Formats: sequence, structure tokens, C-alpha cells
Amino acid sequence: MRIAIPEPSLPIISVAEHKSVHSLAKALYDSCTAEGFIYVCDHGIPQEVIDKAFAISAGYFDGELEDKVHLSVDIKNNTGYTAIRQESSGDLKELFHFADGHWRTVNGVKQQNLPAALEAARADLDTFVEYTNALAARLLEGLAVALKLQSDFFTSQHTGELNRMRMLHYPPVPNDHKDLDPTQADIRAGAHTDYGSITILFQHLVSGLQVRRNGSWVDIAPMKGCVVINIGDALEFWSGGLFRSTLHRVVMPRSQAELASRYSIAYFVHPDNNSVLDAVMDGSNGVLLDRFIVSKGLPPGTRRISGGDYVQHRLNATYDAVKK
Repeated sequence: MRIAIPEPSLPIISVAEHKSVHSLAKALYDSCTAEGFIYVCDHGIPQEVIDKAFAISAGYFDGELEDKVHLSVDIKNNTGYTAIRQESSGDLKELFHFADGHWRTVNGVKQQNLPAALEAARADLDTFVEYTNALAARLLEGLAVALKLQSDFFTSQHTGELNRMRMLHYPPVPNDHKDLDPTQADIRAGAHTDYGSITILFQHLVSGLQVRRNGSWVDIAPMKGCVVINIGDALEFWSGGLFRSTLHRVVMPRSQAELASRYSIAYFVHPDNNSVLDAVMDGSNGVLLDRFIVSKGLPPGTRRISGGDYVQHRLNATYDAVKK
């Protein structure tokens, strides 16, 4: 008897299959105008580098709480540890943001302070970031050409200054879990869009990621050998809404397997501080662009904002909401 294999829930792009930037640009255009999320395989990041990053992350999160909280989140620099329910009152996740050490070295900026467990693994984390930046550069070149821009339009404005590796841990959930607030259901990560241009997501073993599509939530399961790429707010802004920053979330466990700890690593490719977000597409839909701008808490009619100001605006809104 033949067993039916479910179709992937997202388009799949093999980076290695595209020998030219124009070939990759066409694949990205076809996928990203239809869907804000894609699977990318044959991406050039060795599996042992990914496995090592996950082992480092698990070792850090399994440590003592006091070893984590003394380097708590620095909102201005978007670095450090964020505790459970700190980013959103219903979110059952903890995370650590690691900055691009190579960018800091080249630009004479002091290296980020790290807790002991991560300091011991700094070289391995730097290696992970280096490989991921290389993939990001290929994708950004393809996306620029897809928008009929110079191939270095995005790479020249994404040098790593604000890129962040986000190590995520969603703690195990007991069978008898009760919501902290009866009026607000707990969730592993509430519905949101990402601030930057693209996010490169590494999923481990436990499912739970969903994206919003045509009014419904669709599961995006981990796929062996693939990373998930999604469009962020900055690229939606630049493309005048042609590429969409899509809502996504991580749901509470729906099976025994999903009750376990869930780990993922999101690499946020953010525009540099002094980059300028502006709709570069001729004939951009002003109504759609204004709707997008207002949804992000910016004044209607905003057409130019620096990458640094936009990221800071979103970070402040995120953490201020919890304080209230």
C-alpha cells in the first residue's frame, strides 16, 4: 500500500540549483509575491554548525536562572536575555539575542558581554553567524534583482550592524497547564511580524510554528535540510507591499510530542542603523503602504525612516506593552 506523503506547506527553493543571481531572483520573486514564507534548502550552512548551535542553546537554557538574568535584555542594543512572559505577557518562551561579532570587530565596537555558558562557545556562535550571513547575502542580492534594483542595493545596507541571532527555548508544558490570566490564553509565541528585512529560521524537532494564510493558520513543520525564510517589515516597506511581512505564531502543544521543550534559532537580518526605508518600487500602492505603516504604529504618510529608528520603534512598543 502506498503511503501518502503530505505536500510541503510552503514553496521550496534550492539555493544550489541557481547558478546566477538572476535565476535565484526569479525563484524568489515567484515565491515571495505569493507567500511571505518559503523553505530554502541546499543553503550552504553545514549541518554540524547548526547542530552545534542548537547544543549551545540547549546548554545555556538548561542552566541556572541567575546565570541568565544578570545579562537581561538591553532594549537599546537588542541584546541579552529575555525571560518568559517578558516580551509578551502570554508568551511561554525565553530567548537570548547574540550580536554579529565580526561586524563589531571590523568596526571597532566592544564585543557583547556573554554569560559563561555562551562565552565559552563564542567562537562556535561566530561561525554560525558567519555562515548565516553568507546565506543572507545571497538572498538579499536575489531579492534586490527581483525588484529590478542593483544587486548590492540591500547588501550594502545590511552589513551586520543590527543582525541578531535569537536563540529560543519554549519550556515543556505540563498536561494540566492552566493559563496565568483566565482572560488571555497562553501561547508559546503570539501572532506577530518580524521587524527586519528577512528572517532565517532554524527549527529543531518539535512543531508548533504557524503562518496566517487566507484567514487560516497553516502549520510550518520542520523539514530536514531546510531553513525557513520569511519576509520582514523592512522589506515590505522597501518593496511597497509587493513582498509581504506575514503574521506567524507558535501554538501551545496539541500532542504529547509537542509538550516537550521546543528549541529554535531565528536569525534576524536587519537593515543598518543609517539605512533608509523607502518604497523603491515604481507605482507602489500608497493605500496599501499606508495601511501597513499605520499597522506598525507609524504616522500615516510616513515614507522614509531609518532602519535603526524603525527597529527601535518596534522594540520599544513590544516591551512597553508588557510593562503596561
